[in-house]
Amino acid sequence: MSNTVNNTSLEKDLQVDWDAKEVYKTFYNQHIDATFVLDLEGKIQNVNESAERLIGCSKMDLLNQPFLPMVEKGKRVEMIHLFRRVMKGQPQETKCSINSKLSSTIIVNFVAVPIKQNDRIIGVVGVANDITQQVTLEREMKQSHERFKSVFENHPDAVYTIDLQGNIQYCNDVVLEFTGLSREEISKPFYELLAPEYQAYAMKKFNEALSGDSVKYHAVLIRADGKSLDFHMTHIPMFSDGNVTGVFGISKNISELREYEEKLSKAQKELSLVQFVSNVGNWDYDVISKEAIWSEQLYRIYGIEDIENFKPSLGNYLSMVHPDDADEFKKNCMDAYFSGEAFSFEYRIIRKDGVERIVHEQGNTIRAEDGTVRRMIGTVHDITEYRQTEARLEQTEAQAQTIYNNLKEVIWSIDIKNRSILFCTDEFEELCGFKLQEVLQNPTLWDRYIHRDDAKKIVEIMTDIRNGKEIFEQYRLRHFSGEVKWINVKAIPFCDQEGKLIRLDGIMWDVTEQKKAEEKLYKAAFQDYLTELPNRRSFENYIETAIKLHHEERETFALLYLDLDRFNAINDRLGHSVGDELLKQVAQRLKNCSENHFSARLSGDEFAVCIPRLQTTAQAINAAQEIMEALEQPFRYRDYDLFISASIGISIYPMDGDHAAELVKNADTALSHAKEKGKNTYQVYTKEMNQESFRKYCLERDMRKAIELNEFEVYYQPKVDAKAEEIIGAEALLRWEHKRFGSVSPGEFIPIAEDSGFITEIGTWVFKNVCQQLKEWEKNDLPFVPISINISPQHFLKKDIIELVKTSVAEFGIDPASIELEITETSLIHYSEVVQNTMSTLKDIGVKISLDDFGTGYSSLSQLQNFQFDTLKIDQSFIKNVLIKKEDSVITSSLISLAHGLGMNVVAEGVELEEQLEYLKQNDCDQIQGYIYSKPLRVKDFEDLLKKGLFN
Repeated sequence: MSNTVNNTSLEKDLQVDWDAKEVYKTFYNQHIDATFVLDLEGKIQNVNESAERLIGCSKMDLLNQPFLPMVEKGKRVEMIHLFRRVMKGQPQETKCSINSKLSSTIIVNFVAVPIKQNDRIIGVVGVANDITQQVTLEREMKQSHERFKSVFENHPDAVYTIDLQGNIQYCNDVVLEFTGLSREEISKPFYELLAPEYQAYAMKKFNEALSGDSVKYHAVLIRADGKSLDFHMTHIPMFSDGNVTGVFGISKNISELREYEEKLSKAQKELSLVQFVSNVGNWDYDVISKEAIWSEQLYRIYGIEDIENFKPSLGNYLSMVHPDDADEFKKNCMDAYFSGEAFSFEYRIIRKDGVERIVHEQGNTIRAEDGTVRRMIGTVHDITEYRQTEARLEQTEAQAQTIYNNLKEVIWSIDIKNRSILFCTDEFEELCGFKLQEVLQNPTLWDRYIHRDDAKKIVEIMTDIRNGKEIFEQYRLRHFSGEVKWINVKAIPFCDQEGKLIRLDGIMWDVTEQKKAEEKLYKAAFQDYLTELPNRRSFENYIETAIKLHHEERETFALLYLDLDRFNAINDRLGHSVGDELLKQVAQRLKNCSENHFSARLSGDEFAVCIPRLQTTAQAINAAQEIMEALEQPFRYRDYDLFISASIGISIYPMDGDHAAELVKNADTALSHAKEKGKNTYQVYTKEMNQESFRKYCLERDMRKAIELNEFEVYYQPKVDAKAEEIIGAEALLRWEHKRFGSVSPGEFIPIAEDSGFITEIGTWVFKNVCQQLKEWEKNDLPFVPISINISPQHFLKKDIIELVKTSVAEFGIDPASIELEITETSLIHYSEVVQNTMSTLKDIGVKISLDDFGTGYSSLSQLQNFQFDTLKIDQSFIKNVLIKKEDSVITSSLISLAHGLGMNVVAEGVELEEQLEYLKQNDCDQIQGYIYSKPLRVKDFEDLLKKGLFN
């Protein structure tokens, strides 16, 4: 209340007139703030001392001066409005800067109050409080606060403040980023953000901060998404008036650092392990301090177990160097020190346990800015086992070299890039006749000694090798001496990353003897031992290959099947040695006729010729004719001139067969037809031949049943006395009336019977049938005439022929003299002693023997004397041309004279003309047989002829 009374009194005192100034003057002059009295125009009417000090001018200099120019320009308009409001009786307050002579500007808090007298405003009192320091301090505090805020908000780490209860009050955005929480969610006790196992420890450290100590510790924060982060936590107490009012926190995310530390730790462990495994240690030597740092492995290398009590000094280091290597060691180290260059050398050490080891040391120097060496670093590699292994390897290589040089195989290795030999055994020169180095210097040398037939293969081999392909090949090499050698080569190429050949390793060995043995085996398996032509197996392989090749290329080829005519007669008559020589010469002529053809000996006197890439059938026929012409020329062997011909069957692929078996069968069928055509000819296969083959098959099949079905019948052709022209005998001739084919000629079914072996059964049936017929004629009192029966060579050479004659003669009770057996020259050629014994026995029985078709075979004249035949039959081939060919006429007359001289009757068969008959009579031929008198007759017709007895 006293303050209110005082203020009221003061107000009354101020409103006194200008003369009552004592109180006002005292207050005015002693006021601490600068006080200005302004009239209504804003001019200064009075100032106190504080105002003089503030402005830096005396009162006299300020009186009647306008106040407004003293205000900073930016505030003058505002100050004008301020004065106007004061003039209206409204006190005003503002902050502004006033120009002072003592300093550029002074910031003041300006209060303006109207001066009233008699309720009329007569002026303004302005009080200016100097707040320059306050404003400057506030500005600095604001700037400091802004800087702190900027640092706080832009700090890379999580920054926050915590109240005394541990709650987070304020934090930067990094805290939100790390925690994954919003600002609303972050206002909680800070320790709740940590992993449970770290919360108690964090609270302990927080309490230490509240006690006034800054603390640091490690903790793990759990994010809102459950992920964990490692943090380095720092808590700093915040003071106010000496009291802790909170805690300032900084949390640095060290997750990456921890991961890096783990990786570094792992790397250090792995490095230590690598050094342990590789037995390499490292060192670091400080030249200035003479101190060294060793890795754990280096201690191991030097055998030092008590690491704590061992100082890795240069002296200790030198003490373990082998005495013999110490000088060299010092020299290398000093050279590196003075030159500042890297170094590398080997030496021996003697470990603390006395064991000697070999080490390889390499290192480098580290220089200061002045160029002097300050540090030396390096590694020590224990290479004892390596050197020992190397020594053993050198010993092994020396042993291997000794072994290699004593092996038959050639082993070599060539550096292609540098054209140098890495390794080569001595056998190379022995095998090839020249050195491998000569080949590298002159590559054409190798080409010169490769067999020309293998040149193309070598080009292909070299292409494969350049492409990095491993090869295993066999080829021929002409030795320097001229000998051809077969070699096996295995080569292994090595290429760089670009695929370029850089090295070639290989092994080669001589397989000449093996190839010779293989060739012998091949010849044994695929070559005829006698003629050296391919054999049947080789022929079969060739046919299969030819079919495949010609099928793919849609071409044809011809197969010629050859069979030598009458070869068996020569072989049996002149011996196997002559026959073998004949086969050799035939093979050679086949080679000469068919240089581009394939020729083979299949068996015995059977050959085959293949003509590839046939253009026309005429080409095959021409080849067949050429072969026949070549074989018609006489074969000379010792004193013999041998004559032989060939029958040839031709089949064409694929018209006559698209597989081997069919093609061969049809060629063989054509060959059979060629033989039937009289031999020394060729036949091209036709489908009709298969019909004939089927007929032959049927005849052979049905022949065995013909006797049972009484399809066979014996005809008789009379033999007539040339002078008396009376029947004095007859020849039994077999006929066959087939139920399907009708009458079958003996010329057709007899060869089939001979080939099938059934000729003996037929001969037996005929013999018994004739014996039975002779008995019938005897009973019927028909004139007696002897009957000639043809006996095949197969039958005659059987032991049972004698038994057959004896039993049949006895069975039918006939005179043995009524039977005459006709045999051919073939029977004489085979087993002459057997034939002679058989003939002798039969003649003793009373049976007469006749030699049939004499002159058509290879029997000699001496055999006529040795075998003592009763009758000689001249073959109809001579009789046919006796009137037109002088040779046949001479032979026929000579045979008649020869036979008579030996006491034999002569029978001319196949007589058909009167002129032939007259010639034979003139030359004293005994008997005539032929169509001029009678064809072969059935029994009834022959009986009628017998009754007549004479021919007119």
